[in-house]
Amino acid sequence: FDVWNSAAGCSVMPTRESFQPRAFGPLLPFISLIETKALEGPRVRVAGSALRDVFGDDPRLCLVQSELPGSAETIQRVVRERKPSCGVAPAEVGVHGHSVRFWMRLPLGRDEEVEAVIGLDIALSGARAPNWALQRMLTA
Repeated sequence: FDVWNSAAGCSVMPTRESFQPRAFGPLLPFISLIETKALEGPRVRVAGSALRDVFGDDPRLCLVQSELPGSAETIQRVVRERKPSCGVAPAEVGVHGHSVRFWMRLPLGRDEEVEAVIGLDIALSGARAPNWALQRMLTA
């Protein structure tokens, strides 16, 4: 959240051009970029390499077509309200036994119109959770 908020400056949200995903550092493999201006609905343009481990299936489909917390319905709400959204949900059954998925959706756009949404999804399980990931999520 801090990376997104810093890029926004005094604006409601940062523009896609002003936002630098590499600022997420070690979280970059867990990032997605979802375009929201397509006539056919949201379209995943970038899906980080670790998202397949988080979702178990094709992350592009999970993010825009499923009823998972943080997916299609949440993306539509972020676009409509022009505000970030985040949450915690059980990880998908069979993907990570007793894990939880932390997710965040951050709008990008100009003139108060959302053009894209940055997504962050991390599945964590108890003692196996990387300390750096927990710290980034808890301070976001």
